Amino acid sequence: MRRIGLALVGALLCLATLLTAPSFAAPADEKRVITWKPCPEDAAVQCGTIKLPVDWSKPGGPLFELALARRAATGVSKGPLFINPGGPGGSGVSMTLSAPARFSPALLQSFDIIGIDPRGVARSHPVVCTAAAMNQPGNRIMPGNAAEFAELVAFNRQLAADCRRETGPLFDHVDSRSVARDVDAVRAALGAEKLNWYGASYGTLMGQMYAELFPGRIRAMVNDGNMDHSLDIDRFIRSDSAFAEDSYNQFVAWCNQSANCELHGEDVKAVFADLLRRADAGTLADPADGRPISNWDLLDVTQFYFNRPRWVELGKLLASLNTGVPAFRSLSTDLVEDVRPQFCQDWAVPIKTYDELDRLYQATRKEAPGMRASVIALASSTQCVGRPGKVNNPQHPLKVIGAPKILMLNGVHDPATGYAWAENVKRQLGDTAVLVTYEGAGHVAYTRNTCTRAAVDAYLLDLTIPADGTRCPASNPALTTTLTADPTDLTTRW
Repeated sequence: MRRIGLALVGALLCLATLLTAPSFAAPADEKRVITWKPCPEDAAVQCGTIKLPVDWSKPGGPLFELALARRAATGVSKGPLFINPGGPGGSGVSMTLSAPARFSPALLQSFDIIGIDPRGVARSHPVVCTAAAMNQPGNRIMPGNAAEFAELVAFNRQLAADCRRETGPLFDHVDSRSVARDVDAVRAALGAEKLNWYGASYGTLMGQMYAELFPGRIRAMVNDGNMDHSLDIDRFIRSDSAFAEDSYNQFVAWCNQSANCELHGEDVKAVFADLLRRADAGTLADPADGRPISNWDLLDVTQFYFNRPRWVELGKLLASLNTGVPAFRSLSTDLVEDVRPQFCQDWAVPIKTYDELDRLYQATRKEAPGMRASVIALASSTQCVGRPGKVNNPQHPLKVIGAPKILMLNGVHDPATGYAWAENVKRQLGDTAVLVTYEGAGHVAYTRNTCTRAAVDAYLLDLTIPADGTRCPASNPALTTTLTADPTDLTTRW
């Protein structure tokens, strides 16, 4: 697996500015025009562009084109429902095109579904880097010694310089706070006094930033699978790794109980440990195509399968690797290899030496002995190591004043945005939020069953606020739901 993303440098806003009270947020209501045309993928959906400032602290400076899509309500519209699938780097345009697979008919009837490709993503002036820079040596998730750490730092710096040169000034302004300002500019251009929001996973961070900046412009906000932006990098990696370990234990317990698991009747943890040992030694290969499978490849795909959750498929895949008999698909199909710069503008990673990183990694391995670490958390963090300059949107406790009730939704056994994060965000928001708990496994919860869908739909449609502490029962992870996860989930980890 190629490390996910790259680090960004250069922040123009200091921490004090970032934590300014909402009433001082720069207005976005000046008239901006969206240019619409039918989407080439689906003429029933409109695709558009709007020109916005690269740097919101300099609104008269350079502009870029933000891409968006609108799926008109099939009935009388209650206004725009902005959606974001997370990622970081997920496409809201693609999510809008596939909205019938994600959202209930009632929501599609009552809202104009609006999805933006966040700045630097997909159709919105994407971050561009050369293959030569991406393929330089030193690109590692976790260096093994001080020399490899130095190579990692050099790689990060060289790649950032390359991507900045290829992308232009937008490269340094793809943080979630800037995205929130973009969202508000689109709201204003649509002529909507207030917006509705559904953000999944990393999209919850964009929602949180919007609530800080523009609390009075929210009609309803759903954050599903909640990021905790208050955590320093040590607590962030260790907690996310504990979530991955919890999901691993859930999968093992299911395999022990269910004949639907290809490894049923075997010592699942022993099988997985042996696969990791072979991957460590460089002797593990994909039976489907013979490609070598690294330890991080194995861990990344395993944790990715926890998201849906795709336990039946994961059991087949691990059994295939164990026996050498080709499975239903190549493991490499599920590896993500791209540049995702957003994280390094949303998280400060003040790791200066290999010893610091190794101490963190060893502590993480104690908390996650089976999974070793959350691959997405570790990879996203080590891509930021060695970058000079400030971070545009550093971690801080949420401060939301004057917003309506925000509906938070989270699974108890979410592998990527674990329940402890949601509980901590709820403490930060206090009475401004209500937390609905899904008792089961998998990443994000809206599509899990009728209970989770009903809570969200009633809130968005009628502003019916569920009782804080509402809990929805777990669904069988081996069964599919009527509403499926969005296809963009196949390329997003948060």
